[in-house]
Amino acid sequence: MACSGRFRFAPPPLMPRRWADYQVGRNGGDAVMAEIPWNFRIQPDPSREYFVAATSGLRISWWNPRRAWAFQRYTLGIIEQLSRSSGCVGFALRTTFRPLEGSTISVWEDIESLRRFQKENPHGEAMEVLSSDTKVGFAQWRSRGDALPRIWEEAEGRLKPREQSA
Repeated sequence: MACSGRFRFAPPPLMPRRWADYQVGRNGGDAVMAEIPWNFRIQPDPSREYFVAATSGLRISWWNPRRAWAFQRYTLGIIEQLSRSSGCVGFALRTTFRPLEGSTISVWEDIESLRRFQKENPHGEAMEVLSSDTKVGFAQWRSRGDALPRIWEEAEGRLKPREQSA
């Protein structure tokens, strides 16, 4: 199936193994940001509804090198896990380095696939190990396939009210 230009579609990708392989750019102010852009495992059907999950505020202190290293190690493992998880339609990741903070967004065929992913390792282990150091905003909603490329903006809008009330 040909790509319409709105989606970057490829079979399950070979994911970067090092932080240096990610796209690096400026995030408004002086914080350098690494980003894994939208990576769709399957071509989303524009007329179908998908389940979307987003997180933000996953913050780790640079003053704790073990936690910073664990954050990086788990992130790379979770990216590989996403690449092979059944039911995962696509995902994207943003990370700022000052402070070390991550935001994720993933699109799923159904809620059961997401729940299975959350429990499996390395994601399940990362939640246990890093949860004591983090305060994470989480949002879930349904979105049509034709709205997915704009989804970062929608995710940020849905997460901000939760962060302000926390």
